[in-house]
Amino acid sequence: MFIVMVCSVSLFSQEDISASDSLIVRPDTIVIDTLPRNIKTISPEAIDKTVTYKSAGTKRNDLKNKRVFMSDQAEVNYDDIKITADSIVFDMVANTVFATGRLDSVGKLTGKPVFTQGSQEIESDSLFYNFISRKAIAYKIVTKQEDGLLRSQVTKMLDDGTSNIAQSTYSTCDAEHPHFYIRLPKAKIYPGEKIISGPGYLVLEGIPLPVALPFGFFPIQTKKAASGILIPRIGQEQERGYNLTDGGYYFAISDYFDLALRGSIYTNGTWMLTTQSNYSKKYRFNGQFSFSYANNISGHKGLNDYRKTSNYKIGWTYSQDAKAKPGSRFSANVSMSSSGFDKNNSYDVMEHVTTQRQSSVSYSKTWTGTPFNLSASMNHSQNVSNKTVSLNLPKINFNMARIYPLKRKGAAGSSKWYQELQFQYSASLDNQINTYDSLLLTNKVWNNMRNGFKHEAPVSIQFRPFRNFSISPQLTYRGVLYTQKFEKRWDPDYFNPLRNEIVPQVVTDTIRGTFYGHSINPSISAGFNPQIFGTFNFKPESRVQAIRHVIKPSVGFSYIPSLKGLSSDLYRSVQSDTLGNFTEYSIFERNIYGTPSLSRRSGNISFNITNILEAKVFEKNDTSGKPKKVKLIDNFGISTSYNVFADSMRWAPVSMGMRTTLMNNIGVSAASSFSLYGLSQRGTPINTFAFEQNRKLMRLTNFSMSLDFDLGRLLTGDKDRSSQQSSQRTVTSPANQGMMTEDASRNMSNPGDPSSMLFDEYGYYIFDVPWSMRMSYTFHYSKPGLKSNLTQTLSASGNVNLTGKTALTYTTGYDFSHREITMTQIGITRDLHCWVMSFNWVPNGSMKMWNFTIRVKSSVLADLKYERRKDFHDNF
Repeated sequence: MFIVMVCSVSLFSQEDISASDSLIVRPDTIVIDTLPRNIKTISPEAIDKTVTYKSAGTKRNDLKNKRVFMSDQAEVNYDDIKITADSIVFDMVANTVFATGRLDSVGKLTGKPVFTQGSQEIESDSLFYNFISRKAIAYKIVTKQEDGLLRSQVTKMLDDGTSNIAQSTYSTCDAEHPHFYIRLPKAKIYPGEKIISGPGYLVLEGIPLPVALPFGFFPIQTKKAASGILIPRIGQEQERGYNLTDGGYYFAISDYFDLALRGSIYTNGTWMLTTQSNYSKKYRFNGQFSFSYANNISGHKGLNDYRKTSNYKIGWTYSQDAKAKPGSRFSANVSMSSSGFDKNNSYDVMEHVTTQRQSSVSYSKTWTGTPFNLSASMNHSQNVSNKTVSLNLPKINFNMARIYPLKRKGAAGSSKWYQELQFQYSASLDNQINTYDSLLLTNKVWNNMRNGFKHEAPVSIQFRPFRNFSISPQLTYRGVLYTQKFEKRWDPDYFNPLRNEIVPQVVTDTIRGTFYGHSINPSISAGFNPQIFGTFNFKPESRVQAIRHVIKPSVGFSYIPSLKGLSSDLYRSVQSDTLGNFTEYSIFERNIYGTPSLSRRSGNISFNITNILEAKVFEKNDTSGKPKKVKLIDNFGISTSYNVFADSMRWAPVSMGMRTTLMNNIGVSAASSFSLYGLSQRGTPINTFAFEQNRKLMRLTNFSMSLDFDLGRLLTGDKDRSSQQSSQRTVTSPANQGMMTEDASRNMSNPGDPSSMLFDEYGYYIFDVPWSMRMSYTFHYSKPGLKSNLTQTLSASGNVNLTGKTALTYTTGYDFSHREITMTQIGITRDLHCWVMSFNWVPNGSMKMWNFTIRVKSSVLADLKYERRKDFHDNF
C-alpha cells in the first residue's frame, strides 16, 4: 500500500528513507513507501513541522538529489515563516531553502526574496535559510526599523530572532539613495527593541565626514517606552559661559506614568533642575506635571554687578474623560512661577510678553434628579510685572437651583399665580490670600489671608400684568461668617511715624474670632422690556432687499427698604475729624462678602437701550432666489442708572458699547464711558453737572476700540483663501526659481494665447505665493481727572510660503505711545526632505537673540543636528 502526498511533505533524514523500485513517480508528487520495513528512530536533525510550497510558474522535482526548483511567484511556508521570491530551490536533504530574484530586460532585479516571520519582514537580493538551525543568511537587505531604514550587504539571522549584520548603513531618509546615513561595519539587531553597533561614522551626500562614533545605540522599540539617558546639549554663552543643558534620565515607570529628570549647568555657577511627568489612562484621564528650580547667577563675583537669585516654576494639567465619572468632573490647569523665572530661563517669546498667569484646580458634582450641585476650586492669579499674587485656597460653592414648591407635578393647564412662587439657596466659602511671589513659600503668606462664609435663601414671585412688564417682590435671608471684624476709634494722640509727629486720626483695630451676622432683606423690582422693529424695503431689482432695525429698550426699578430689627447690629459710628463730625461704618466692611444688610434704604432706576441692524442681501450671480441675512451692527447699546436715595451724584456713568463684523472679516468693537458731573480744580468729581460747569452734556472718561482683520481675505475677497492656495499644485520655474500655478506652467509654451492668464498686463509672470497676515489695532484713552492717558498698538502676524518647501513666519507690532516696534519674531523653515533647516530671529526687545539649526526630522536621531545661536542672556 502506498500514500501519495501532493505539494506537501513530512521530511526525515536521508537514512530513514530507502529507495524502492516499486515507487510510483510523477513530476509533481513525492511518494513515500509505507510497507513494513526496518525503520530507524527519527533523526534529531529532522524537521518537526510540515513544509508546504507552491509557485505560479515552473516547478521541477529532482528526485535523485531530493530538490525542488520553483520559479515565478514561488512560496515556501514553514510554521510561522514564509519565504517568497521569483526563484526558490528547496533542498530536502540539507533542509535548506535558497531564494533569489531575477534580472529583467533593463537589468533591474525583480521578485526579490521576502522573508516574513511574525511581524518581522526582510527583503533581500538573495536568501539562504536552514530549517534545522532556524538560521538564515541574506544579502543586500533593506529593513524598516521604526522611523529608520537599515541597509546591509550581509545579514545573518539567528534562531533567537536577533540578527548580525555587516557592511550596513542606517538612515531615516527613505530616498533610493539616502541623503545621509551612518556607516556601521558591524551591528546587531534586536527586533522591536534596539540596534547596537561598533564604531561608525556619518556620511552626508556620499561624503564621509570626520564625525566618528565609538559605538551606536538606536532605540527602535515601538510598543512601550524604555528608560534611558537623556543626552545633554553642549553650548556656550558670553554671560553664563560653557554649559550642558537638558541632560538627565528618563524613567518609563509604567504604561500610564513616566518621569523625566533634567538638569542644566553653566560654568558661571548657574544651574537648573527640572522634573516632568506625563500620565494617561485611556477613557479615564491624562495630564502632565512639571517643576523647575533655577539658581541664576549674573555678573562677576566680588563686583557690584554680581547677582544671585532663585526662581521656580510649577506646571500641572489634568483632564478627566467625560465618560469616566458621569455627574462629577475634576480638572487642573496650573501655571505658576516666580517673576524672574521667565526672564532668566524661558526661550518662549509669549512668556516674556505676557505678564498675567492664571491657574485653576476645580471639582464639580451634580446629583442627577435633584436641584443640587457643588463646585470647589483653588485659583491663582499672578502679575509677573509687579510681582503680586492672588490665591483662593479654596473656593467652594453649593447651590440649589430654582424650585417651585407650590407647583404640582404633572399638572395640566395654566398655573395659578401663587404657584409661581420660587425658592433658591446658595452657600459660598472662600479663603483669599494676596501677597508677593517672594513671600509665597514662606510663613509670611498667612499674614494677608482673608476668609469667610456666606449663604443666601431668596423667596420670590413674579407677576406679569401685561406684555413685556413684570413685577417681582422678593424676601431674602442672607448670613455671613467671618474670623475677624473691625472696630474704629478716634485717637487724638496718634503718633504718625512717617511724619514723626502726633496727628489725630481714626484708628482701626482688627479683632480675631468667630463672628456671624445676618439680615432679612425685603425688596421689590419691576422691569419693562419691549421690542421695536422697523423695516425699510428696497426696489425689487436691488441686491439689498431690506434693512431691519431692532430696538430693545429696557427700564428697571429696584427698591430695598431699611427695616430695623431684621438684621444684626452691624453698623457703628465713629468721630472722623477734629470738628466732632461722625461717620457710619460696618464692622465687616473689609471682609470678603461685605455686610449682609444695608445701612439705609436703597432705590435704583436703570435705563438701557440695545440696537441691532440687519440686512437681507442677494449674493452676486445668485440663482437660488433666497437672500442672505447680514448683520450690519451686532450690538450697539447705551446704559446708565439713577440712585434715588443717594446723597449726591445720583446718576451713574453713561456707558456705550458697539460690536460688529464687516465683510465677514473685519471685527470692530468699541466701548466708552461718560460722566454727567464736572471736576474740581484738583481733578476730583463734584456734585455739579458738566453742563452747568462748561456747557457740555457729558464728560468723556474712557474710550477704547479694537480692530482686527485678515489682510489676505480683505484684498482678495476670498472667504477661505488659505485653503484655495494650498490646494493648487505648484511647479518651479527653472529660470526664476519661483512658484507658479499648474495652469500657468501649462501655458508657458504659448504666452501669446489671449486665454492664458500666465502674464500680467506688463508682460511679467504671475506668481501665486500662498501667504496670510492677521492684523489688529487697539486704542485706549482715559481721562478720569485732569490728566489723560493714551495707548495704541498695532500688531501683525502671519506666514509666507516662499516655495513649496520654504516658509516664513513672523510676529511684530508697533507701540505708538512709546514710538517703538514691539518685540518681533521672524522664523524661516526649509524642508530638506529628511532634514529640516530653521532660523529664528528676535531682533529687538529683551529677548534679542537668533538661532540657526539643521536637524534630522526623525525623533530617533533627534540628537543628530548642527546648531548655532546667540543667547538673549548675552544682551545684559
